[in-house]
Amino acid sequence: MKTSRPQRAAMTLIEVLLVVALMAILAGLAIPSASPSLVEQLRSSASIVAADLDYARSLAVTYGSDFRVVFNTEEGQYEIEHAGTNPALEDVVRNPFDGETAAAGRYLVVLAELPNLGPEVRLAALSTIDADGQPQEDVSDVAFGPLGETSRTQDTRIWLAAGSGPAMRTITVRVNSVTGLATVESPGEYALPDGTVTPPP
Repeated sequence: MKTSRPQRAAMTLIEVLLVVALMAILAGLAIPSASPSLVEQLRSSASIVAADLDYARSLAVTYGSDFRVVFNTEEGQYEIEHAGTNPALEDVVRNPFDGETAAAGRYLVVLAELPNLGPEVRLAALSTIDADGQPQEDVSDVAFGPLGETSRTQDTRIWLAAGSGPAMRTITVRVNSVTGLATVESPGEYALPDGTVTPPP
């Protein structure tokens, strides 16, 4: 006697289409989350700027000489350089991420070239600030002395921005004039020196 095998149920065309549609929806939800938001991109870039400021400060303390970070808002870049009188220290500045082929004495960071998946971050402004945090004088550098202090008696604030128009967001890095330590502040907390206010995240 011949026994019949139980037949395996096949997927219908509708079931296949439902699975494909579901996968497309899930992929659509996952892809935007892989791209950082304006605020996440700003925080990341601000952390890099703060770390480089701390590096310049550590060079000043280690070698007992003056080092500075020179910012170029037009080009969206900054460079760490020796600002003291000892010529033997001209070659100590080096970007460890440039490898052994990098020229000694050169530490240039272009914000647009930093690895990111999100919007481009730019240098918006640099200014000294008073005790109340109000912008005072536009500056182009932050210089550190042998004790880690800055060359100015007022703190310095650096504004980074991303986006444009109503969608523009900012974040600031504050450098303490006494300690020379850099701190990343809350996004949108401070208006730009020209009075432009950006909303918090």
